[in-house]
Amino acid sequence: MKIAVIGKGRVGGVLGPAFAKAGHEVVYGVREPADEKYDNGDEIPHDTTEGAAQWGEVVILAVDWSVAESALGQCGDLDGKILIDCTNPLTMGETGLELALGFDTSAGEILAGQTAAKTVKTLNQVGSPVMGMAHDFPNRPIQFVAGEDDEAKALVSSLLRDIGFEPIDYGGIRNARQLEPLAMIWIDQAFKHGMDPQTAWHLMKADGD
Repeated sequence: MKIAVIGKGRVGGVLGPAFAKAGHEVVYGVREPADEKYDNGDEIPHDTTEGAAQWGEVVILAVDWSVAESALGQCGDLDGKILIDCTNPLTMGETGLELALGFDTSAGEILAGQTAAKTVKTLNQVGSPVMGMAHDFPNRPIQFVAGEDDEAKALVSSLLRDIGFEPIDYGGIRNARQLEPLAMIWIDQAFKHGMDPQTAWHLMKADGD
């Protein structure tokens, strides 16, 4: 598929090569496509945010929450496309990073309300190191998938399998209110409690499968 990755930071910089390696066409959408800082040798082309988003069939919003709404607005009209929201609404609190939203809404719901795209919340539940190495785990790491459109979720689930994850349907976009705190658990363990950042979530049955 044609996948536009909006942003080339820690998350976007890993997801682009992962999807390209899986056989998909990838273009980055960035603020200044000609800026040499984006040339890291991955050979994935760059375009403006709007140019990449309009080209892509699937648009991955891989930017910091503080600029997510602005970046989404720069994408233009996304009607008929699928938007993957992998943001987490983080803010700096007294003891470090903490969630800025959660009880009444979520980043997923806010972004879904600002676009005509079919919005799917996923790829937010582990850190970027895991996203490029999901195939390396002995068991597929899980990614919960939330959204209102079943066909969009099925397509996104197929993309997740392509890069090594095991997708699990988690209902409507409102359930992003649970998925974003799940990310906070991973972040807290990795940054405060010494967990290896190459650690992912996996569900096991009693027989170990």
